[in-house]
Amino acid sequence: MAKIFGKILHGFASLIGNIFTVLINIMNVITMTFEGIRQLLFLVFIFGCSGFVFFPFIALAIPRKLWTVIFIILIIPILGPKFISMLKYGNYTLTEWMYDRADSLITGKKVGFDSLSDYSNKYKFERQEERRRQAEEAARASQEEMNRRFEEIFRGFSYTNFNQGDWQSYDTGSSYTNMTNDLGFKEKYERSCDTLGLNYQTDIYQVKLNYRKLAKKYHPDINKEEGATEKFQQINDAYEFLTEANINKYKSTYN
Repeated sequence: MAKIFGKILHGFASLIGNIFTVLINIMNVITMTFEGIRQLLFLVFIFGCSGFVFFPFIALAIPRKLWTVIFIILIIPILGPKFISMLKYGNYTLTEWMYDRADSLITGKKVGFDSLSDYSNKYKFERQEERRRQAEEAARASQEEMNRRFEEIFRGFSYTNFNQGDWQSYDTGSSYTNMTNDLGFKEKYERSCDTLGLNYQTDIYQVKLNYRKLAKKYHPDINKEEGATEKFQQINDAYEFLTEANINKYKSTYN
């Protein structure tokens, strides 16, 4: 009976996770749309007004209902990301708790934490760690950019000396190898996201959630369909590749 209830709870957790995902995607679209409208309104205001002297008269001529619409257009891009963050928080906290309760019932062994507050604290801690790693990654990228610019300046100086009779060699093989590796990384990253049903701008929390759903669905002990084992291996390979470091690398390189 416990195993049956655990499977039901696991299915319910998957449903809740899908609902959260849909809401997050909808809010992303709404936020991006209103951000575009807000930028367009800003350009209209800049180029349409002959000067700030006439602004009070223009403001008085705008109907109150239109001011309400303008206010909504201006406020949604500000509140939207915060609401999306709240949805991600609820998605992770609630579904992780339900998945672990389901696994505990199915396996008969304690999995995860006892209360939702523990999952909430875990989420907040991991978010802090993610922000710290992103800051370190940004600092490293900035340092690499400075080194690259310095190298370009140095190479230009060496090229001038070469024209004056000095000899300077250049190693382009390593640059070509790095470019090839980056192309292979991009292809593997996007293939891994496709395998787990993720968009390319995902985060580590959504990776974990989708992996748990798919791994449970295609586990050889549960799914006896032909090809399930191969699919399960592909899911594991994709999950192992989509580390937080690789996610940040993709976003910083290809965005």
